[in-house]
Amino acid sequence: MGSASSMKAPLLSIVGLSGSGKTTLLEKLIAVMAAKGLKVGTIKHSRHPHPMDSPGKDSWRHKNAGAARSIFIGPKLLQLVSDVEGEPSPGELAGQYLVDMDIVLVEGFLNSKAEKIEVVRRERSDGPVSTPADGLIAVATDLPANAIAARIKGPGVECFDINDAASIAGFIEKRYSLKVPAQRRLRDAGGG
Repeated sequence: MGSASSMKAPLLSIVGLSGSGKTTLLEKLIAVMAAKGLKVGTIKHSRHPHPMDSPGKDSWRHKNAGAARSIFIGPKLLQLVSDVEGEPSPGELAGQYLVDMDIVLVEGFLNSKAEKIEVVRRERSDGPVSTPADGLIAVATDLPANAIAARIKGPGVECFDINDAASIAGFIEKRYSLKVPAQRRLRDAGGG
């Protein structure tokens, strides 16, 4: 894979019913991949509008006054608040804001055609709502693998234990041929 700046980062959605553990799995995947030196970008989708910034804070005041984009920068943190028309797709968002990432993990966007891993927890569901035709490539679950396989219509969907983030991250890295670019490995090792 070429450098992240010359190629579009792969995009993978982590989907599932509310309360299934999407955020928890995403946190674990980010930690595993970041520890290997991969630059992981994320996009969180919500069907419910909520404030992106706290009313009264300077960045909120700038945006509220009419700024099309407002960036808050502090030590080790940057937040961007931007106007959007309609609801951009995960690919459009990644292409505009996350171009220097090795991979972009999306929480949500169940109805997009992006490849996805669905989180299925027995307290919430007895199987995935996505199919391979919807982009389903894997299921992370606490149910027996054969119960999931019986519910999936189509070939090639992997099944993982919901608590095995290392195996799921390995699957993602292999599927998208993710490797830390040589320049970054050297720089991070203090060699350049």
